[in-house]
Amino acid sequence: MENTKKQNCVEKDDELISLGEVSSNNDDKQNHIPSKIQADTLFTFCTELDHIIPSIREKMISPRYCEENISYLKIRGVAKIAYPMKCFCDINLHRLEEHLQWYGYYGLAFSKEWGMRNHIQPVQYINPDSNLCKDFTTAFSAALELDTDNESPAQIKMKNFLLHEMMYFKPYEGEIRNRNTRILEKKCFTDECEWRFIPDLTAEEYAQAYYNEKILNAGILSDISNSMFGNPRISLSFDYSDLKYIIVKANDDFNILAEEIASLGLSTIEERQLLSKVIVWDVSKGDF
Repeated sequence: MENTKKQNCVEKDDELISLGEVSSNNDDKQNHIPSKIQADTLFTFCTELDHIIPSIREKMISPRYCEENISYLKIRGVAKIAYPMKCFCDINLHRLEEHLQWYGYYGLAFSKEWGMRNHIQPVQYINPDSNLCKDFTTAFSAALELDTDNESPAQIKMKNFLLHEMMYFKPYEGEIRNRNTRILEKKCFTDECEWRFIPDLTAEEYAQAYYNEKILNAGILSDISNSMFGNPRISLSFDYSDLKYIIVKANDDFNILAEEIASLGLSTIEERQLLSKVIVWDVSKGDF
């Protein structure tokens, strides 16, 4: 068993504050047990065909900073926070339409075994009135108030652990902007069946999290996210054999995608195999 230690940081005001070391263990690979209820597939969706073509071309999915409303945690002085992540869901194909109406009709799908091998983790949905939520708020608030000049190694590790936990929290319900309509609507978040890939940015020039209001409101997170694309150290790399499906909305999208695939320089067999994974949603959705 190999033990590795990682250093995480969080951006506060104009400085990077260390959140200490966290240990991770790489256990021996176990046989994958497929779910009997959820899809044994992890899907990731977006609103434009142009957003998935670069990932197909580069065989890489890069994270982006996503702003999370954490007001439900009632942590004083921190209402929003942004982490680098890539989100997935494990919703069965016949139940995907509702999800696509919110997040877009263009996506890539991988086996859940591939996702777990690449450290993708399901989120924990939080009831804001639960004792778990209240205890977390108490612990995280206390950690923020610690004197950073006199922290013990144990305190640093605990702060890092709490931040890591928060990255995989999501409230049971709340408001979110529909990516297709751009309308702010109420939603039951458990319907999303969300999994997250959150890279370790220790050795990179990016902060692990931003919660400075000036940065969050400046509109620069999109530019920072764009600069992360194609960085193999913090992205999910895949082979075309790892892809289960490529989902596009209409036949016109298929034609554009087919031309892009033809330009990849694949063998005839590889090209046909990749095209065989494409689902045109408007054509096929009634069959699921």
